[in-house]
Formats: sequence, structure tokens, C-alpha cells
Amino acid sequence: MTAKMKLHGYLRSKKGDSAVEFIMTAAMLVLVFAMLISAMIYVTQYYSASYICRRVVRTIETTGEYDEATVLALADDLGGDALEDLNIQVDATYCSGTRIQLRDEFRVTLTAEYRITIMQFGRQPIYVDLPIQIRLSGRSEVYWK
Repeated sequence: MTAKMKLHGYLRSKKGDSAVEFIMTAAMLVLVFAMLISAMIYVTQYYSASYICRRVVRTIETTGEYDEATVLALADDLGGDALEDLNIQVDATYCSGTRIQLRDEFRVTLTAEYRITIMQFGRQPIYVDLPIQIRLSGRSEVYWK
């Protein structure tokens, strides 16, 4: 019976009420700050993927041909390894092999995912994959005879 009275007394007591409120407010502020940081990292990765796509388009414009090995090496050099499932697809009308004739238009589509880890229990992380998709077009600057 005395334990029940003590518990009832603790529940009715107002001592420490503001400390609990402060702890909850601080936890919410930390959570909001972490979400803002995660959002900024995603925006940064999106801009990085956009830069990779622009460089791929410019490389194809100046060389006049699509070389998959060169494009993938360029993407890896520019930081494409930070993105999951990076895929670069080029849609063009080829005049011979992988060559694109002067002033022919082509489209480059870059698709990837950026993985954000929300929390981790033991060895099993809980994460969210955020999609990134960029489409740019260009025109070849090389005349193939």
C-alpha cells in the first residue's frame, strides 16, 4: 500500500515538470536540425548529379560520339560513386557506330538514388532511397565524313 501511495505522490508532484518539457523540446530541435542537414545533403547530391550530366553532355558534344567507358569514367571522377544505382542513358540518332553527326540532337538521362540512413539497430540500418533524375539535351559539334 505504501508503494502505491509513493507512486501516486510522484505522479501528482509538479517538481521537475519544466525539466521534462525542456528535454522534449531539445529532442525535437535536434530532430529538426538533423532533418535539415539531411535535406541539404540531398540537395547537394542533386546538384552534383546535375553537374555530372552537364559534363557528359558537353563531352559528347565536343567529341561527337558516345563512348560508354569514357562517360562512366567521367562520372566516377566527378563523384558519381556517392550515388546508388547511377545509370546514364543516351538517346541519339547515330550515323555510324556510336558517332553522332553534326547538329544532330541527343538526350542524356541520368538516374540515381541517394540513400539516407534514418537509424540503425545493430547491423540492420533503416534507410530511405531518394530518387534523382536529370534529363539534358545537346547537339553534336563534329562533322563525320
